[in-house]
Amino acid sequence: MSKLKEKKDIKMTIFIIVVGVSLMVAGIYGVVSSRIESRDYKNSTDIQKIPAVIIDFSTSNSKDDSGDVKYTTYKFKVSYVIDGKTYKGKYEERVWSRSSSYEKKYTYDKLRKGDTIDVEVYKTSKGDYKLSPEGSPVDFLLYCAAIPVGLFFVVIMICDIAKDNRKKKNENEMISKE
Repeated sequence: MSKLKEKKDIKMTIFIIVVGVSLMVAGIYGVVSSRIESRDYKNSTDIQKIPAVIIDFSTSNSKDDSGDVKYTTYKFKVSYVIDGKTYKGKYEERVWSRSSSYEKKYTYDKLRKGDTIDVEVYKTSKGDYKLSPEGSPVDFLLYCAAIPVGLFFVVIMICDIAKDNRKKKNENEMISKE
């Protein structure tokens, strides 16, 4: 095997191991942070709806196979004030096209920077206020899935390294016997 190909193989192996470890770390972080956020929300002594000012926003449509819009996702960066302190956060709303929430879609389509929307906030265990968690069971499932997928990548690459080492050792033994 040429030295150039060997270097490329080593770089690719290291890259895949880094990706695998990153997936595991991201998965663990996602699981832990979503559980903490969920626990804080459930144990909060103060949950309320308040007006928040839109700082920035974007929309995206999800379409079905025939090209019709299934739902529209509205993503807002908002700022809100509680007890004289200003907080910022991200708020997301998904509006299904074929549902009774069409009025909400019509309202959201007219929103611009500087307008206000009502958001739900809760008081954390540290005394700060945060937007209510948006995490869905699908997000949690993806966090959980990232851990074994990352582990799979790492194990496969370690096995590949071990196989290459055994192969090189066998080749060296063959050469020394001759």
